[in-house]
Amino acid sequence: MLSITPIYIAIAVIMYTGLSFFVISGRGKYKVSIGDGNEPKFARTMRAHGNFAEYAPLALLAMAAAELAGAPGGVIHAAGASLLIGRAAHGYCFLFTESGMKLRVGGMMLTFFAMWITAAAGIWGALINTV
Repeated sequence: MLSITPIYIAIAVIMYTGLSFFVISGRGKYKVSIGDGNEPKFARTMRAHGNFAEYAPLALLAMAAAELAGAPGGVIHAAGASLLIGRAAHGYCFLFTESGMKLRVGGMMLTFFAMWITAAAGIWGALINTV
């Protein structure tokens, strides 16, 4: 049974919805229905949203698998916190800074950490439970 991952899924849903509102707002501001209208600021907004959509689902799925495989709660919380902080830093960089590469890279590293730790915990748990 999942008891930790749903918390992080709920927070991720709120974050994703927030990013969606930025895109919707940008579509109205720049009067763009499809694409980015060659507006660099709007392109960055779209990438913040798209990048979240590309990374968060797999990371959350890996968290759920690790939790179901019996990973310790601390590992799941560490992964969830890393994922959400990483996605927030990455999104903030795209939405509110012109470059902010350190923040962007840091956000990606936290995201990768969450994915790697849950992948390892899921594999470990699966191996332990099948032996």
